Parts: sequence; structure tokens; C-alpha cells
Amino acid sequence: MELTSSNVSMLCSAAQFLEMEECDSLEAPSLKPHIENFLDGIRFWTWFELMEALKQFQESFPSKGYLEILDRIMDQLIERLASPCLVTSPYTCSSNRSSFQFSCDTSSNNSLRNNFSEATWWFEHLLFLKIDLLDNVIRKMISHDFDHSIVSKFLFYYLNLSHGGAEQDVKIETIKVVIDLLSLLDIGSISCKDLFNLNRIAISLKISKFCRNNIESLIGPLLDQVTIDYLLLPSPNGKDHAYDVDFVTRLMKIFLLGGGSFELNLNQVKRVVKMMDLFLVEVAPDPHLQPSEFEALITVLPDAVRESHDQLYIAMDMYLKE
Repeated sequence: MELTSSNVSMLCSAAQFLEMEECDSLEAPSLKPHIENFLDGIRFWTWFELMEALKQFQESFPSKGYLEILDRIMDQLIERLASPCLVTSPYTCSSNRSSFQFSCDTSSNNSLRNNFSEATWWFEHLLFLKIDLLDNVIRKMISHDFDHSIVSKFLFYYLNLSHGGAEQDVKIETIKVVIDLLSLLDIGSISCKDLFNLNRIAISLKISKFCRNNIESLIGPLLDQVTIDYLLLPSPNGKDHAYDVDFVTRLMKIFLLGGGSFELNLNQVKRVVKMMDLFLVEVAPDPHLQPSEFEALITVLPDAVRESHDQLYIAMDMYLKE
């Protein structure tokens, strides 16, 4: 029987079932050495053979004894993604040592480059990954010093396109893993706007407070990237406020009092202060806003960071009249 990228995972499962993983005697032949010898030629596989093998391993997922083989496949995947030659031609022909051939189609290569940027062409190719394998692949990317901004974009791309038709518990588990993986990246490589969208999804799925706190800890340092529209979130169920003022107060505390985990410059602070004063004007007419909550919004920013108190005065005047 010929070993191929499409049947290697099934043979791993068969070897486990038939107890042919280790060779103790001539009467008990082992498949494992044959599989490992076959994988010595993995560098000659095409991109699509790698994808096929990864899909098959994901579906059959053999015993722990074969996780090292799965690791070899994923290592090769990461190596290919880091290779400059694949940027221009992911449809590279396999050599004669590969089990089956693909023809090099120039028009396909051109089409791929037209549809995807050089850095993100592989995004759609990895959408098949289930959450456990996704976690493993992304951690390997990070350990191999992949561009964190590209990894971040892929995680949001995966999240947006893998949710269709999924069960709620699967969606929640996906968000949890994505949050954990985002926390491993440089904070400056993540889009704050994407994080706000992630927060909205988390709210709609009624995800745990712990996970939402983790999202907020990622949003806080990046607050200067967004406009006031992103702060105008509806109040949570059970409250009569027009907007979620507690959410904004928490974000401001993270932005200004983050314990030195990130550095702020004067321009960032100015943008956030202006946005916060506009937010105060928006929420001031709300008759359900309690004095203590309004005070918390005002005092969360140190007085010294305001260049002008005009907007603050307007907000206070509106609130007292209401």
C-alpha cells in the first residue's frame, strides 16, 4: 500500500487499533517506522498535500504516540508560511518523491495574488482548523516570531467566518481561545475596532464575566484608536441607562491606570480625553444616570489632563438641569 498525505493519518489510527505501533518481534511488525520514513520527505510535499494531511489528522486524530507526527506536519506548515517563495506561489509543484502531483498553473497563481495580499493569502486555506488545532498552530506561529499584526488579523478573520451555523457552545469556546491567543500578542498589533466587535459578540452570547474582563483589558490600552461611536454601547439588561457607563469607566481606568504595562504618549491621552468629554455630553441628559455614576465618569480622568473644561462644564450643566 502506498503511503500518501491523504492516508497517513488513517494508517496512524489503524496502527494504533491493530497494535502495530511498536515492533517487539518479527511476528509483530510495526507501521510507525514506515510512517516516519515517509514523513522524511515532507519538505517535498506541495502546499495542498500539507493541507490534506492536516485535515485528515484533524478528523481522525490518532493516539498520543502520533502527536509528534502531527507536530512535524504543523512545523512544515509554519516553515512554508514563513518562506518568501510561497508568498508568490503557494501552488508549488511537488517533487517526484511526493505521492501525487499538481500542475503549476500561472493563472491560478496570479488570481490568488490578486484576491489576497501577499501577507494574508493563506487565511482562507486554514479556515478548516478546529479550535484545538487552531490554538496549536497559532502558538507555533508566535514561537516562530510571526508578525503579530498578521496573526491578529487571521484570528479575527477566522472568528468572523467560522461562526456561521455553529452551535452556541462552539462559538463561546472559539471566542475564549481567540481571547487567550490575542493576549499573547503585542498589544499594538491588535485592532481596537476588532476588539469592540469581539466584545459585542461576547455580550450577545452572554459569555462569562471573566472573558469579558479579558477583552476589556485588551481594549483599554488601545482606546485612542476609536471614536466616540464605539463607546455608545447600549446598557446591559436590568439597567435603564441609555448607555453602558460602567463599561466606559472601566476602560478609562485601564487606559490611564494600567500599572505600567503599556506606555502612553501625550497625543494618545489628548484624544481619549476629548472623546471622554464628548461621551459625558452624550450621557448627561439621561434621567436614569445616578449622581455617583456621573461623578465616576468625571473623576476617572485626572483634572490635569484636560486642556479645557468647556465640554465638562456643558455636561455638568446638562446633567443638573435634567
